[in-house]
Amino acid sequence: MAILRGEQGAVQFDAAGSSNATIVGTRSWTLSITKDTLDVTDHGDTSRSFVGSLISGSGTVELVYDPDATGQAAFIEDVITASDPADATFELFTTGTTSGTDSVSFAGIITSGAITSNLE
Repeated sequence: MAILRGEQGAVQFDAAGSSNATIVGTRSWTLSITKDTLDVTDHGDTSRSFVGSLISGSGTVELVYDPDATGQAAFIEDVITASDPADATFELFTTGTTSGTDSVSFAGIITSGAITSNLE
């Protein structure tokens, strides 16, 4: 299992079909990726053989909520959208916001969210 973390990076998001926008206020993100394997051992082999199969992942994004911040409203609204067609795109950056070797991009569905508030 691969785990990526973005403590100094950024998150870009698009809910449906235009271009990704940076989510302002992102504090951190995580991404865990798992690949299943298939047993392809031939009859008579003395050692098992495997090939990679389906890939899945999950992750988190922590942000400081600001209703006026770029990208946050669309990101949060995607959580409460029923019949979501899984057309949201994400790009997670480990440093900066330049696509390439310091980022990973994928399509996905936001399945949960939590909003908390500390009263002082």
